[in-house]
Amino acid sequence: MSVGTPLEDGEGEVSFSRDHFVEMDVRSEEAYELASEWFDEVVFTRKLVLDGPPDWGELKDELRLLRERYEKVALLLVTSRPGLIKEVKKRNLRALLYVQGGDMRVNRLAIENGVDALISPWFGRKDPGFDHTLAGMAARRGVAIGFSLAPLLSAGPYERVQILRFMTKTWQLVDKYGVPRFITSSAETRWEVRGPGDLMGLGRNIGMDAPRARASLNFYPRRLLKKVWGAQPPSAGKCSGS
Repeated sequence: MSVGTPLEDGEGEVSFSRDHFVEMDVRSEEAYELASEWFDEVVFTRKLVLDGPPDWGELKDELRLLRERYEKVALLLVTSRPGLIKEVKKRNLRALLYVQGGDMRVNRLAIENGVDALISPWFGRKDPGFDHTLAGMAARRGVAIGFSLAPLLSAGPYERVQILRFMTKTWQLVDKYGVPRFITSSAETRWEVRGPGDLMGLGRNIGMDAPRARASLNFYPRRLLKKVWGAQPPSAGKCSGS
């Protein structure tokens, strides 16, 4: 058993259920509604593109309304200014904090600042954007790597092969160092949502065996949810509409 393999008998920090699946990143109401039919828990992600500090009061109010509607909420920070990561991290936003990967400085600062997850560190790059140094740091600081399906859906054949190669190399480091991780659709529309079987299939395509692919949809996501919502996070409800 590698250091990255969770106990599958329910022992440890988080109760493990082989039939409990979590979608950690959907980015629209329509995607949330469909994902809620296929997953036991769903995290609604608010994408925030920043070139400078936001209006913190307004952002907190928006996140409060999103929590009332969707219960579990993440904030995806998209920025080319690594210093903003620390500014967002130190605020008590009561949401998971994801950072969109791609820029190597952003990848490093996201991990150094202990965000909850770095999504697709290879995004838009000609290399994985993730190395042994970052893997060791992510393992020590509990920063998860998000393996997103959405970029593959819009990529051409050559680009798709490159992305899968980068994902495979990243997975090898994640597995070697015991880095937390999850597989997600990162869907912005309902057409990008995929069920647990398809997401586990992505995991197998990049080198995961079946238990590790399954753990990337339940054990590790549920451990992340525990950080914000406690030992027994509320079950995901359907989006109630307006």
